[in-house]
Amino acid sequence: MLMHQEREEEEEVIQAVLRGDVDRYAELVDKYQAWALRVAFSLLGNYEDARDASQEAFVSAYRSLGRFRASAAFSTWLYRIVVNECKDAYKRRARSPMVVASVGGPSGEVEESTLFVDVDDPTGNPSDQLANRELSRRLSGAIGELPMKQRTAFVLHHLHGLSLEEVAAVMGCRV
Repeated sequence: MLMHQEREEEEEVIQAVLRGDVDRYAELVDKYQAWALRVAFSLLGNYEDARDASQEAFVSAYRSLGRFRASAAFSTWLYRIVVNECKDAYKRRARSPMVVASVGGPSGEVEESTLFVDVDDPTGNPSDQLANRELSRRLSGAIGELPMKQRTAFVLHHLHGLSLEEVAAVMGCRV
């Protein structure tokens, strides 16, 4: 959770933006940009889609800033916008399937990226590292197969550390 001082500082920035100092919005973008991209990538599993969704989320948040209520944390409000943008991107992607070409590594073998979970331990022995990569691949595949709503709840709680109450607030449901 945000500390009281951080929330006050964010509220000050938001009020400045609403008064017309639009350049101050960059402070919020700088603070949450990498985080929003990680959330979007965790949900979409594709960097380009995640980048687009997180950028759209900031545009949408800017346009809706007047509706933000300081009784909630800005981060929770932004989470919800990022999740909604990811849902929209997921729906768009489902309507227009794309063919993705992949180029293999030096051995010609195609290496599958870990989309959601990274359990790799670089300090472990090679067989442990291999087992961890396989576990990451399988977990990522299983998470990727979940319906979007369940995937969102899982990712926000288990991978991004939100409490169940925060997940419920982001998703607009009850615990």
